[in-house]
Amino acid sequence: MKPWCSIIISTKNNELTIKHVLRSTLTLANAYDIELIIVEGGSVDNTYSIISNFTNEFKHLYFSVKILRDPGISLSYARHIGFMDSEGEIVVFLDGDTGLTSSFKYYLEEELAVHDLISPLFIVVPVDRATRTFNLLLYTHTALVLKNSNATLFNVPPAARVYKRKVLERIRGYPISSRFFGEDRIATALAIRLGFRHKFSTRLKLFKIDEPGFGSYWKKHYRYALGIHRDLISLGRSILRGYVLARRLNHINVLFPILSILYAGRSFATLRNIRESIEVSLMKYLIDLAMFIGDLRGSIYGKK
Repeated sequence: MKPWCSIIISTKNNELTIKHVLRSTLTLANAYDIELIIVEGGSVDNTYSIISNFTNEFKHLYFSVKILRDPGISLSYARHIGFMDSEGEIVVFLDGDTGLTSSFKYYLEEELAVHDLISPLFIVVPVDRATRTFNLLLYTHTALVLKNSNATLFNVPPAARVYKRKVLERIRGYPISSRFFGEDRIATALAIRLGFRHKFSTRLKLFKIDEPGFGSYWKKHYRYALGIHRDLISLGRSILRGYVLARRLNHINVLFPILSILYAGRSFATLRNIRESIEVSLMKYLIDLAMFIGDLRGSIYGKK
């Protein structure tokens, strides 16, 4: 016998969030034969002890539980390790700060009946003003994406986290290509190019526990922009050409905040709250400015 689904969690130094992510997998473990694979990247905090305590308490609810050691090369590599050691017909990738909502229990089988890989909807847990605003920004962005070209923007699909095993076998495992830029979109784009059926599902939802504070979003997107120059191999650059173009077109917003105004208008049309709409537009500007400076620095200094 083999498990129906393998849940692969890649984590490192996530002591504040990993407990919530692990517990979220119980929603599927109580309904299906679930293989839980945790790829631990050599954490220096209490992440590993939290994982050990959880697996000792709840391992009887899973088909099997494995804790793998990752040398810490990259998130892509950690996911690849997890997949190569998995057996499930369905593979779900989570991170140490990203978990399942109960929607997976109710809609996963139905969505997979007609699709080979699925991009779930992300919901950011509002732990402070910054995370709350970013979640509203994601909500606004989703509304714009769904309105444009069958859930794609510049023919760039949202990143998939759910795969049928045959998809990953066809692309020879999870692509080992990136430390912090576009690894999930590379895997998604590769699968779509090979003719597999993809869907952006608003019924399947993942929760994400971001680091609080506006500064954390600045640092994250600044580093993300640097990754365009320092992290993409030639294959990744080719596959994500449209995505990189779309991100760079957002640089226009730094000088002419047209997109911020657009997001404010879309947000107000949905939320009917002027203050929140203004905050969404400012968050959009903050992210685009961080991406612009990171991209500019990467262009000047390259891989240094």
